[in-house]
Amino acid sequence: MMDLRKSTGDMRLALKAAVRRAVALAGGGRSVENATRVSHSVLSRYGLPEHTDQHCPLDVAIDLDLEAGQPVILAALAEMQGYDIVRREPVAPSDTPWCAKISAMVQQDGRVTSTLLEAIADGQISPAEARCIIPELEREIELLRRVRERVIAESGVRS
Repeated sequence: MMDLRKSTGDMRLALKAAVRRAVALAGGGRSVENATRVSHSVLSRYGLPEHTDQHCPLDVAIDLDLEAGQPVILAALAEMQGYDIVRREPVAPSDTPWCAKISAMVQQDGRVTSTLLEAIADGQISPAEARCIIPELEREIELLRRVRERVIAESGVRS
């Protein structure tokens, strides 16, 4: 039978290594088994390469990451798919008036738009232009994140 899985053997081994790291950071299998729904021996099998068909279920993975105090398994999964994970910091209450926030957002958007239009005027973005554009985009993304979090904080609604 042909293996149609998209994950590779190396990816699955890396996942097992992440489980081992999370268990170790959480204090070992015996100390963390009560924080999961599986025994220490099962946790051990989830991390051992020779148990190729036994992998950590997602609910146990989140328990392990929480016990480890960092997203060890989540980071491994993200890395395998070409993603980075970014921690959301809690938003401190802001006393900045909404009109000032919106004004800053519009000004930043104008800078990004202007920089992009100048860069594409010749039909392509050069590396030097990209080095100017990327920080402006990052500033706009961060500003939009802060506005989004303030809307969530003030409304109590989660997206």
